[in-house]
Amino acid sequence: MIPFLLVYSQDMTESAGIRRAERFAAIDVGSNSVKLSIAVRGTSRRPAVIETARIVSQLGQKQASSGELNAESIERTAQAIAEMVEESRAQEVGDIRAIATAAAREAGNGDMLRARVRALCGLELEIISGEREAELAFHAVSSHHIIDNHRSLVFDTGGGSTELVIADGDRILESRSLPLGALRLADKFDALGRVSDKTQTAIRSHVRKIIGKSGLDIGDARIAVGTGGTCTALALLDIGPLPIPRSGKPPAILRENHTMSRDTIDELVRWLGKMEVPDRKNSTGLKTRRAEIVVAGACIVAELMAIFDMEWVAMLDVGLRDGLLMEMMRPIDES
Repeated sequence: MIPFLLVYSQDMTESAGIRRAERFAAIDVGSNSVKLSIAVRGTSRRPAVIETARIVSQLGQKQASSGELNAESIERTAQAIAEMVEESRAQEVGDIRAIATAAAREAGNGDMLRARVRALCGLELEIISGEREAELAFHAVSSHHIIDNHRSLVFDTGGGSTELVIADGDRILESRSLPLGALRLADKFDALGRVSDKTQTAIRSHVRKIIGKSGLDIGDARIAVGTGGTCTALALLDIGPLPIPRSGKPPAILRENHTMSRDTIDELVRWLGKMEVPDRKNSTGLKTRRAEIVVAGACIVAELMAIFDMEWVAMLDVGLRDGLLMEMMRPIDES
């Protein structure tokens, strides 16, 4: 059995007036990790998350060389999903949904993962489009009122892809899902350990090329919001020493936002790139898998800000799961 990583929970039981049948769970099957959130109805339009967990399975590891998911990655990921489903059922969750993103949708053998998940736990894994992924991530961000009625750029940087949304208030104007993920680029540019200035430049040039080809025009958007594992890691590094261990729950501030400057992100990229993975882990408290790919991910964020001439970005610790939970909550509210 694969152990849970970063398991968080809150004491919200029947004594607090919550019936177990009202619980619902979302599982996000990404290129780098599998993430679970169990929630109940919140007091606003956002669900109240009562437990989360994350398992690094690296579904998309070395996928670029073959175009397919390898057997070991499929098994690791399917076992992780099955463990999360088992945990959800043990808590008598009434509705469980699992969605897979870039690695599964791009692979020629994504159905093998779906079949293995079905065999292990009986759950039907949904493989969603890039547009759908961008929509869910954006709805998670828009519920926090950071962008309000302003034109904004919202991006979610994952292991295999980056979703970009241009929005006017809570209305999506344009969206793109681009093959720019922290794990994908770390593999492509062999940027797992020390990352030279030359390699950082190559990664950023690649990011600029892919975004340029997308034809995305942000217009007069001056607000940028970043989500995803890389953004959370950068925010934690910028906040500095915390009164909680790095393996614990991210601070509440990230559920609202933590603003970072472009210069600060550039400095972090250079600093992180000078270290080998063991030194990076010791200096930052990042887990091994995140420490391996954080430089590639940070290069994506840094170049995004440079391309679109954004001086500041609000980092928000929400994502696709939060958007899916919002959708799952609606039938309850409308009943």
